[in-house]
Amino acid sequence: MARHWADDYYGDLYFESVADLLTPRLSGFEAALLLRLLEIGPGDRVLDLACGHGRHARALSPEVGLIVAIDRNPQYLARARDSGAALVLGDLRALPLRPGTFDAVYSWYSSLFMYDDEENARCLAAAARLLRPGGRMLVHHDNPLRLRGQPTAHAEWDLPRGGRVEEESRYDPATGRDTCLRRVIRLDGTVLAGVAHLRYYSPEEWHELAARCGLELVRITSTWQADRPTERLDDDARDLIALGRRSA
Repeated sequence: MARHWADDYYGDLYFESVADLLTPRLSGFEAALLLRLLEIGPGDRVLDLACGHGRHARALSPEVGLIVAIDRNPQYLARARDSGAALVLGDLRALPLRPGTFDAVYSWYSSLFMYDDEENARCLAAAARLLRPGGRMLVHHDNPLRLRGQPTAHAEWDLPRGGRVEEESRYDPATGRDTCLRRVIRLDGTVLAGVAHLRYYSPEEWHELAARCGLELVRITSTWQADRPTERLDDDARDLIALGRRSA
């Protein structure tokens, strides 16, 4: 596939800036949430879309029958070798997998919707076709309802082993797109920089998107609402989780 902005952003830049934040404890919490929401267990076949360095696959692999993890970054896949997953080098826009193969598919941390709306819909529809009829899909991204109220943000933090991270982001409510500039200033003075362009869909948009892509939308929730019944996503929830089921 042609080079994409994600090749620069989701490489050393992203890994070095978050590796110390994405702790085994956090990964275990998120994996437990995936298990509950996707209703998966021993014997189920699960696909991790844009698996990164395999932190969720590593936590889930002992709990399911098979987990396949796909990413377009070979360095990330090298870090995922001990995850217990079957690793696939591939692009979300051309998934090299057989339709109807999986009981569940998930995409965590805004890793699915990196293109224009038509391409995003094609990616979601292609992922949905990998599910057996009735199989479940979970997509996680930032909450656009919260970002509407605070469309700009700035953050800086020091890295434990030295160096610093700087980030500026701006959300456009009219397009649902967030633009994030991130820089890592290493201890030796070298700088890594990249810009992410991510699309976040509102609950209302998700109803149309899911139906268009062959999914029945089961629930819209967030990590802090997932264990309690709710009728709507809280405006100030940190994230959005869309849970769908493949139509028969």
